[in-house]
Amino acid sequence: MLSVERKRTEKVDLIKPLTKYIKEQFSKEEAAAHELQIASLQQQREDVRNLQDKTDTSKDLIWRYYSVLQSLELRFPISESNVRIYIPWTDTYKQRKYCLYSIYYERGSVLFNYGSLLSQQAAGQNRSTVDGIKKACQSFQAAAGVFNHLREYISLHSECCVSPDFTADSLDLLSTLMIAQAQECVYEKAVADNLSDSIQSKLAIQVSDYYDAVYQLSNSNALKSVVDRYWSSVCYTKVFIYRAIANYKCAIGLEATAQFGEQVARLTAAVDNIGLARQNMPKTAIVEFREFLEKIAAIITKYYESSKKDNDTIYHDIVPQPHKLAPIEKKSIAKAAPIPELIQHDPFINLIPYAVKEDAAIYNDQKEQLLKKETDNIKFHDDTAKSTLVSMNLPGAVEALEIGVPKALQEKMDLVKSERGVDTVIDLLKSLQQLHDEDESICTTAKNILNREEEEDNKMSQQYGSSWYRTPSYTLTANLRQDLAKYQSNLQHSTKSDSHIKKKFDDAKPLIAALESQHEVVSLLPSNIMPLNQVPEVANLKALIKTLDSLIVNRDSIAEKLKQLCKNDDITTKLINPNKDKSQIYREEIAKYEPLQQQLNDNFLKQEQLLDSIRTENEKFVRSNSKQGSQREETLQKFANAFKTYNELKSNLGEGIQFYTNFQEILLKFKNKCEDFASEREKEKTELLRQIQNGSNPYSPPSGSAQQSYPNVQPPPYSPQNNNTYQPYVPTPQSFTAPPPYQGPPQTFNAPPPYNPQNRFQQPPNNNGRYF
Repeated sequence: MLSVERKRTEKVDLIKPLTKYIKEQFSKEEAAAHELQIASLQQQREDVRNLQDKTDTSKDLIWRYYSVLQSLELRFPISESNVRIYIPWTDTYKQRKYCLYSIYYERGSVLFNYGSLLSQQAAGQNRSTVDGIKKACQSFQAAAGVFNHLREYISLHSECCVSPDFTADSLDLLSTLMIAQAQECVYEKAVADNLSDSIQSKLAIQVSDYYDAVYQLSNSNALKSVVDRYWSSVCYTKVFIYRAIANYKCAIGLEATAQFGEQVARLTAAVDNIGLARQNMPKTAIVEFREFLEKIAAIITKYYESSKKDNDTIYHDIVPQPHKLAPIEKKSIAKAAPIPELIQHDPFINLIPYAVKEDAAIYNDQKEQLLKKETDNIKFHDDTAKSTLVSMNLPGAVEALEIGVPKALQEKMDLVKSERGVDTVIDLLKSLQQLHDEDESICTTAKNILNREEEEDNKMSQQYGSSWYRTPSYTLTANLRQDLAKYQSNLQHSTKSDSHIKKKFDDAKPLIAALESQHEVVSLLPSNIMPLNQVPEVANLKALIKTLDSLIVNRDSIAEKLKQLCKNDDITTKLINPNKDKSQIYREEIAKYEPLQQQLNDNFLKQEQLLDSIRTENEKFVRSNSKQGSQREETLQKFANAFKTYNELKSNLGEGIQFYTNFQEILLKFKNKCEDFASEREKEKTELLRQIQNGSNPYSPPSGSAQQSYPNVQPPPYSPQNNNTYQPYVPTPQSFTAPPPYQGPPQTFNAPPPYNPQNRFQQPPNNNGRYF
């Protein structure tokens, strides 16, 4: 068996040029963060460069390095005009060195060596055992797949064809040689398994045909001067050996059908091909190859002589001319295997250029628009289905005809009972009221703090008159009181909203309580016996409604798949590839949503057809329906409305509790602000009182100092912005500079937005609850 020589390379410095590029295109910090990754990459190349053995460990090292080179190919523009890394590799035929500034040349050469190592492993197998034959066959097929893939890769990067082993003809030759040798292994396995001579004949002639293709390629104008002549001679010799074997195996089968003349003709062709094989056997051929030929020659010659003698003396069957023999049917088993999956480890995954992030954002917008469009379509068709059924009073009209408690009502009852229905709503109302009271208490506390401080300030002002030169409290607390008024208004509106919900519960409470009791529902539900003439229509309507339900469930499932696909759909890495048009990438990637979109379209079409059928059947049902079920239908509708109200109450109360919980955090921060204000004003008051009581009023001229004048100033007002570093004011007779006027408290307690159908902060409509 023939194997492919590896390409050789020299040491190349990857560290400096890659580090420089990262610094220039990203930052010094990124370059420092990727020092280990670049050093590891350099070491991987050295490990691959110095490989000597043919073990699986070596094969894994090559593939790991080849996989990581994909990241370099996408992120680093290695070329003569950009990231200059001069990469040398020898060709496999003459071992001449060719150098390029190309990451594609590096990656292609590494892939070539992966195929080379596979061919060497295959050729080195001990094929005297079945297991050895299998391993050799698998490795030859894998090598063929590598050379096929390499041919496609190099065709996209034609600059790499400087090396003769990278031409399309060369890679065709290597791939075909690997397939020929894999097919030869298949034949050997057939012999070992003692398969029929007919099958062996078909396998052998295919081996001959593959070797003939290799011989023709090796002698083409493009390769004749580079491919080793030994290869050409070995392949040509095997063309004749396996033609001889194919004819020999075919001849054995002819004996069983008494076609002795054709048998002799086949054996004559076999002997002739043995002669041609001997003529083309390379002089330097290994001993095992020569012995293989001679062993085959001896078997064929002996059988030929025996068969010819029998035909000449016994059968006297006419021997046809060799050119009149029908071609032997070929049977190809060996096929090129796909290359393995790349090892998913990208050491440079965080190096995403800004332009690529922008491109990814464009695609993300496209897929989000697609998802929104389909989600809106689903909602539209859901609403259409529901409104259509409601307009026909379905499924209530059909359920009203069921004997006993209808299944749909029973499911509602079971749910309400499992959730403790009325008790659950009462507990939620208690929690709502408790949180409301707590929020109201915090508001009241904050208001009292401001009132007490203002009252104390007014008292001091009245007591000390003109000596009390502080900024009045009502001036400083204007913003705080404005916020307080907003919060109190919000609580008032929420109180009214709470009252609407309580009234709603009081109205629905009896029927909700009834849903928890089987006995209660049965006693309130009028009995009904379905007329015989309604049985077909009811059955048809039930089946159609069930199918409609299945359609709705199905598209919900499709919608979830769309969401997951959209969530996990990141094409950033693909957009890094500079050799592919971005618009083409967008088209290819967005196309993966089309199957799910088509499923939705099919679903929508089926719904339209189904609703038409439901209308038709409902018309028949209405015509045949008697009036005796109307009272039962009305009662069922009341229970359905009660169940709906129960779910709305849970939702409204849950949102109300969440509102009061969140609002409480805002109110607590506001109360703390008021306390801080009052505390700082208290410190200011204490200091001013001390000065007044000591008779050192800094705001009037000292006695006996008629010659000295003092500015008419006031003590510094409290400033909430500086309340953490406040120092009491200590005036000096010479000068005083008042701090800037109070600007109001920091705007951290903005009132929530005005009331809307999803908001509690404004008076809700009189006929509705809080959130619906």
